[in-house]
Amino acid sequence: MQASMWTAYLVEQLPREAIKTFYDHGWRCVELGEEHAHDLLKEGDPLKVGAEFRKYINDLGVDIPQGHFFMLNKGCRPEDLEGRRLQDMSPAKDVELAASVDFMKRWIDLFNAIGIKAGVYHIGGFSLAKARWSKKRIFERRVRALQQVAEYAKGGPTQICLENMTRKGDGGTVAELKEFLFAVGSDCLAICLDTGHANIAGVDQAEFVQEAQSDLRALHVADNLGHGDDHMLPYGRGTVKWTPFMQALRKTSFKGSFNFEVPGEIRCPEPVLLHKLDYALELAKWMIDEDGA
Repeated sequence: MQASMWTAYLVEQLPREAIKTFYDHGWRCVELGEEHAHDLLKEGDPLKVGAEFRKYINDLGVDIPQGHFFMLNKGCRPEDLEGRRLQDMSPAKDVELAASVDFMKRWIDLFNAIGIKAGVYHIGGFSLAKARWSKKRIFERRVRALQQVAEYAKGGPTQICLENMTRKGDGGTVAELKEFLFAVGSDCLAICLDTGHANIAGVDQAEFVQEAQSDLRALHVADNLGHGDDHMLPYGRGTVKWTPFMQALRKTSFKGSFNFEVPGEIRCPEPVLLHKLDYALELAKWMIDEDGA
């Protein structure tokens, strides 16, 4: 496993500047954050932009094996804020579903061109329960969206990795995520474990890893207090049991990156942010080498 950090840790910087900063601080592997993917997509054709960005990172010596697909329709720059909203991947209306799938196709093109192997995906449809849709109908809606996404992704390097959510009964467990994998029946689909989401849902991270086995292709590593998504680095005030998780991960065939997703750590002056970035790299390497023991 390679130590990795999600690029929106340096969200104030544009993509190439952020990658150079990560490189300067010793990181050779990162996850492309949603915010930076939005920045790249504003540059033009995703295949051309992705190929140019891939050359940039390759020349620099940074690997981006993992990326996060959209949750919002726009990025975070000042010019993006007007009309910025949730871009649900499984909305109620057919016309909105078609628009989300078309939007997703641009992201898949970008990720494929960059060479990203694992694209982290939220199943969406969380407003449907409030609209009194049955669980069966919500499941079918999500499957319908996933079928179209998987069909478009077929043959490319990017797998669609379903991220566990924060509630059991709504995408929070391996069994629930595997239901989607089975229903769609595509080799393009896999699983992402978010350790913080599992902690909120009351799901044991080590057991999640053991149950997911070869379907586990991506990680969002973060800690929290068990109530909200605090997105903290491990071994702080959080309550995730890191040693059993790391030992379970070691016993699997997991080949992805050991990726921190920690927006709870970035609300600080830039010098502190960069010192934390250096510490995070040493922490990730120690956890990988020592099983977090």
